[in-house]
Amino acid sequence: MTVLETYTAKQVKAHDYDRFLVTLFAPATTREDLFALYAFNHGVAKIREAVSEPMLGEIRLQWWREAIDGIYADQPRNHEVVLPLHTAVQRTNIAKEDFIKIIDARAADIYDENPKILDEFETYLGETSGNLTRIAAQIIGEEDEEVLSMAYELGQVWGLIGTLRAIRYHISLKKLSLPQDLMDEFDVKKKDIFAMEGNENMQNLIKALCISAHQYLDHIATDKKKLSKEMKSLFLLSALSRSYLNSIKKADYNPFEINERATMFPRQCRLFFSALFGLL
Repeated sequence: MTVLETYTAKQVKAHDYDRFLVTLFAPATTREDLFALYAFNHGVAKIREAVSEPMLGEIRLQWWREAIDGIYADQPRNHEVVLPLHTAVQRTNIAKEDFIKIIDARAADIYDENPKILDEFETYLGETSGNLTRIAAQIIGEEDEEVLSMAYELGQVWGLIGTLRAIRYHISLKKLSLPQDLMDEFDVKKKDIFAMEGNENMQNLIKALCISAHQYLDHIATDKKKLSKEMKSLFLLSALSRSYLNSIKKADYNPFEINERATMFPRQCRLFFSALFGLL
């Protein structure tokens, strides 16, 4: 059986294609564990779209909490994602709490309220995508806390960019994830976002978030010498992040005008050359 035939690999390829591509550059011995991790992430991230009311979402989140408890009690549930995730956990020193933080933070997804302040938004990005990327670094074998912190920051950036890319999709779910205080600062109204009417205020807000993301990526790039050859595979997310930021810039920071299909091939080329030449 090849790696592409496993259930978790297929799930990641179908629902998280960027991480799927990045994982292909990871050490062969860690790919299945990474696929299990990302399939778990998809399982908790998709709950909002799969349920009709928050209470049902809370039930599904609790199912995942109990599944993680079972993994750490060495009694994994007979589930196509839980079983390979159990195998991944057995090979590493990942703390159970790191998984629980991801699940708990995803509770914000199932309710309509957007974050009240920027700090709350950044915490959400850290607890979800930041922790996920930190766990991925541990699966690859990283133990240095400084590098793990870099992975956490990279995850936050990836989560931020994902939020900007998904604004149109979130609207279809009647969900808004941008922090209210930042919207107030730029005089962005919820009604304009839900009407999918791009305007100068919204574009200025999106631009400010993109500038912040670039600053994080530049900071990570200055410390790339600290990354082992194996860890550089995970940090290829930096190259993809820059590509998506360029796409948003080309759309003049209008989230409703982003054309990712047009930049797919150049983005994949950038990923390949970044892997070849060690660029972040």
